[in-house]
Amino acid sequence: IVHRDVAARNVLLFDRHIVKISDFGLARKIGQGDVYERTRKGLLPIRWMSPESLFYNQFTEKSDVWSYGVLLWELITLGSTPYPGLDANTVLEKIRERDLLVCPPHS
Repeated sequence: IVHRDVAARNVLLFDRHIVKISDFGLARKIGQGDVYERTRKGLLPIRWMSPESLFYNQFTEKSDVWSYGVLLWELITLGSTPYPGLDANTVLEKIRERDLLVCPPHS
């Protein structure tokens, strides 16, 4: 299963240090070749998506790992939205140019 929406908003914290990922609305089962190729249109969380997902509509466990990295960035920045203050087209351009999120100085 590829989650396709790993983000802080979809993480649930419980007592005893138990953490669970929720909201499997965008999740898809991957078939042979371990790749899910998106064929339908619809809104996706572009600020958390990997380049191969954004530009080639391919989702794998690696694209979920990318999203997990963005989730860690959210934690380090105390809940900031990735690419703050930028519109969707600018975010796409930054990712295309490999101008990626930077760790804040306090991290």
